[in-house]
Amino acid sequence: MYELIQHLIAFKYACKINHWSTDEYSKHLLYDRLTADLDTWVDSIAETYFMAGDNKKVFKENILNPKFVNRDLIKACETIISHLEELQNDNETNEGLNSLLSGIEEGFLNKLALAKLV
Repeated sequence: MYELIQHLIAFKYACKINHWSTDEYSKHLLYDRLTADLDTWVDSIAETYFMAGDNKKVFKENILNPKFVNRDLIKACETIISHLEELQNDNETNEGLNSLLSGIEEGFLNKLALAKLV
């Protein structure tokens, strides 16, 4: 679950790098749209999975894992979707967490469609 948080933070960072690097206004706006909901999802996972389980010690300053930053946003979306599917198939996650992960997966399927427009 911690790795998923790292992937979500890295995705937002990659979107921002692309956002700041483009000269096209339409892409500038699209990169902003791709970052929508990411903070909410990260916060929901952190609170639902880690904080509720009294496992706050996992959060370190180096939560942004540079190896997860992929400016190819299509590939980044596909990686995150795959990771979400793996977590949902894990028998150790409860129904509430699976519902949250399913919602995030749905959101990333929409982000994948947007990323293909870039």
